[in-house]
Amino acid sequence: MKTELLQSPEHWAEETFGQVLLHDVRRTRRAVKAASAMVRDASASLPKQQHAWKEVKALYRFLDEPDVTFAALMQPHWLQTHTEMQERPLILLIQDTTELDLTHRQKMSGLGQIGDKKGRGLLLQTVLAVVPESREVLGCAQQEPFVRVGAPRGETRAQRRKRPKETDVWTRMVTQVGSAAQRSCWIHVGDRGADFFDFFRTCHKSQVEFLVRATQERRIQQADEQIGYLLSESRARPWQAKRPFQLPASHGRKARQTELSLSFGPLTVLSPRNEPKALQEPINLWVVRVWEEDGLRPQGEEPLEWILLTSVPTHTLQQAWERASWYAHRWIVEDSHQCLKTGCRIEERQVQSAERLMRVLGLLSPMAVRLLQLRSLSRQEPERLAAEVIEPELLEVVAACSQQEASLMALGTFWTEVARLGGFLARRSDGSPGWKTLWKGWLHVQTLLEGVHLSLHLRL
Repeated sequence: MKTELLQSPEHWAEETFGQVLLHDVRRTRRAVKAASAMVRDASASLPKQQHAWKEVKALYRFLDEPDVTFAALMQPHWLQTHTEMQERPLILLIQDTTELDLTHRQKMSGLGQIGDKKGRGLLLQTVLAVVPESREVLGCAQQEPFVRVGAPRGETRAQRRKRPKETDVWTRMVTQVGSAAQRSCWIHVGDRGADFFDFFRTCHKSQVEFLVRATQERRIQQADEQIGYLLSESRARPWQAKRPFQLPASHGRKARQTELSLSFGPLTVLSPRNEPKALQEPINLWVVRVWEEDGLRPQGEEPLEWILLTSVPTHTLQQAWERASWYAHRWIVEDSHQCLKTGCRIEERQVQSAERLMRVLGLLSPMAVRLLQLRSLSRQEPERLAAEVIEPELLEVVAACSQQEASLMALGTFWTEVARLGGFLARRSDGSPGWKTLWKGWLHVQTLLEGVHLSLHLRL
């Protein structure tokens, strides 16, 4: 139970930003004060969050300081996450890229191309640390906002090879996260953007494992030393097991129940032909394919298929299903980006430069992680008595709102009632509360608790 998530906004801001090094203790205090105001209503505008005009001006001055950088603001959160990671036997480091669409901000400077090159904005690379068994989000292990740089006109193939590639951000993240402690196993999980040899090699050098969704028809060396091809070979293998699977909603697609087939096995992947001789050593990996058979999907939807490459030894069906479940955790990092965009409204911030926005992002990104952590917290130990872990005043407020006995309330009931205050209907078909209703309900509870404290103060 991450008790710091249940702290007041002031205490949470102090824990998260109280150790930032900005070359002036006054800037550190400003970071804590600004974060404390922002976390009370993460989706509000900066002026509304800061309340007073002098506080708004102070925040804008703070965001213009050269020593106030995204990395400096995030550093304490990264260190806290790494400390948690070292204490767990198995960690998934789920990495993904998202676009921050700022096309509507015509006067904002420092933006780059996104999407079909007609849009303007930033790209954000995130590495989220997740415990696979409980789906607990430990925090953001590393993150980098960056601007897409277009290819110069007339660039030759030789020049293009020497120019830094956009995909280099994937390997930078692996290097910056670093190696695991001896008693811990870290596995970098990536979508098709991570399917390139430099990513595989960087994971090997950093002494961490990887699980990547394959997208390229790579050459593989078959048992008879003939050359085969990864995707074709994987799809030719017959299924070895089947299992029901709940496909979550995503990008306009409805959640649905389906059945997945699975096949797996070892293979030797050959390096690309254009690699230097020193880097042409083949890599021994395992491939796991899960897919929907024809006729199982709704009309108009593409069938689900994952062809997964992993460095983690996979010898049994149980291990193969586990690898597939690891990849299914990838939606959590998409949720974290949604928390930033919807919960913290990062794309709606009224700042005039990409540099300023990155600094705002340094304050908001830990808040987006906190939204996800509240959701995972609400799903832990639902039968346990809430009184054993929830502060008495907080529990009394929620119990009073739901007209229940505080001493008898279970943790699952407590969080359901918090979500109800945020608009959760708790119908049988609704499932568990999501981060949006939990967050809104949590803010409402905090407001009620402040009212209780104020009433007690006035009585004294």
